[in-house]
Formats: sequence, C-alpha cells, structure tokens
Amino acid sequence: MGYNIKMDTMGTNTHGIILLCLPPFRLRPEFREQLLRAGDGRDVLVSMDKAEIQGVLNRVEIGMGDVPFDLLPQMPRLKWLQLWSAGADFLQRFPEAKDLPFQLTITTGIHGQQIAEHFFALLLAWTRRLPRAMEARQKHEWLFIKDDDLITLNGKTMLIAGYGTIGRHMARIGQAFGMEVIGLCRNVPREGRRDEGVQIESFSKLKEFLPQAAYVVNMLPSTAETRRAFSAAEFAAMKPDALYINLGRGATTDEAALTEALRQKRIAAALLDVFEYEPLPPDSPLWAMDNVLITGHYAGCRSGYTEMAMSIALENLDRYRREEPLKNAVDKKRGY
Repeated sequence: MGYNIKMDTMGTNTHGIILLCLPPFRLRPEFREQLLRAGDGRDVLVSMDKAEIQGVLNRVEIGMGDVPFDLLPQMPRLKWLQLWSAGADFLQRFPEAKDLPFQLTITTGIHGQQIAEHFFALLLAWTRRLPRAMEARQKHEWLFIKDDDLITLNGKTMLIAGYGTIGRHMARIGQAFGMEVIGLCRNVPREGRRDEGVQIESFSKLKEFLPQAAYVVNMLPSTAETRRAFSAAEFAAMKPDALYINLGRGATTDEAALTEALRQKRIAAALLDVFEYEPLPPDSPLWAMDNVLITGHYAGCRSGYTEMAMSIALENLDRYRREEPLKNAVDKKRGY
C-alpha cells in the first residue's frame, strides 16, 4: 500500500482540505473514505511527500498525523491539527507554532494500558533478572541466582512524576502487587489528597519524596518547565538501590547526569524507553551499561492503535463541524 492517495477533486472544491500524514505501517485504505464522508465536502489528501504537501499549503484547513511541523507557519488556513500521539513535544522544537491560531489536539486516553504493561514488563524483567537469564540461555549455561539478587514488588514505593491517565493505570497494577504509590502532579492542594489509595502531591515536592521511592517513574510531558527536570540533584536525592524509569519524554532527563549517576552507582539502574535524541545514537554510553534496560520508544504502541487514533480524529472532526469543543485539546503555550 502506497503513501500517496491523490484527491479526486483537487482544484475544484472551494473548501479547505484535510491533510492526513501517516507512515505506511499506520495507513489504512479506509481512512481517506472515512474522512471524506465525515469532512462535509472537504477534499482529503493522504501524503507524506513534502513536495506534494508544499503544493497545497494555502488550502490546508485540517491537519492530522505527522504533518511536517516546519511547514505549519506556511499554512494560512490551518484551523486544527490532530496529532496521532499523546504528547505535543514538537512545540519545544518549533516554538513559533505556539503563536499560530490553530487548535491542537492529541490522542490522550488510548495509551494507558499498553504503557502500564510495558512499564511492568521492564520492571519485572529487571527485578527477576531476566536479561541475565537470556544471556545465559544464549550461552547454553544454567544460571544460578542467589536469593538476595531477586526483588519482590510487594511493599515497595513507586513514585510517579506526571501523574495522569497513564499513571492511574500504573497505580492500579502496582497496588495489585502490594506497592505503595505516590503521584506527583500540578495543581494539587498544599496538604495533598488521596485518590483510590494513591497519595497525590504537588510536583514541586519532587525532591521531598524521591528518597522514599524504590521506583521513580518519569511520565512528565516535554515543556519548557520540565526540560531536564531529572538532573544531577534529583538523582543524588534518590536511594542508592532505586530504579529510574522514563516512559514519558526524553527531554525531561539530563542524560549526562543520569549516565554519571549510573556509573557511580548512585542509583541502581535505569529502565528507559525515551531519549533526548532518537534513535539513541550508537555512541551513547547508555548502550554499554549493564545497569540499563533500553527499548526503542514503543511503550505506547499496541495492536489496533491506529484505528483507535482515527476514532478520536473522526469524533473531533464531527465536533469541529458542529463548532463544539474538541476532545483532548492542548494549551499550546503550556505545551500540554
């Protein structure tokens, strides 16, 4: 199946167009027809060809998917951009987009289950020493593990920085393992509160709670305020046997400080799915560290993801046509 599906009526329709930009693995033949039926007469261009997109910049009214962000200022009719992701971190790379008049929406609500499962897959792999078992298997060696080398989750404290929908999924599973959960987020009363057994506190108290946590989970969005929120001071505040897990955004971690903390054994290990530069460069020291587990930013992926994202896009398209508030709207100035 190819990328580019030409518009039947290009040049004859006075409406703005809907531009859908998706890579081949997320493109479905039925998407264009669905958008045509729901688009109230708008033409639909499905393309990731930048030259082709540049030819219609003055007609794009609605953008969906991986629209080239550097072209947004050249789209004078753009009124709404629907991302296929849960984050809007592109705003930090293209800050000029914050001042453009289009509405921005994301696909919040379809990531919680798979990211929570990915988190516990990494955590259990580490605590049950599965990487060592896999290495021994490749060598056809029987692995002898001491009792004290194995860790149970029961009774451990998990601290989730950026506690939201995904964090609540993690918390429910963690509580089933017998873990205590602390969630940090903005706009929490000074005295904190409890939500389904989770202690909810202000993110401003991060350093206060870091020493209590066996597992520190970073689910922060990428904003100007959260850039490198986890740096040398934060890693120094963690327990020496604590794990640092980042499934949020790579830019929220100072990777040089993390690497040094791991090298000096100031923390026990890091389980990482996201990085400041992706793919992670081959010369990154993180690759060679035996106290690091790495996955390639796929914690949010799952079967049926692209259909779920399109469902949100179609619901929002209906809201857009009716001039109703869009679902999962982002405050571009704040970045989330």
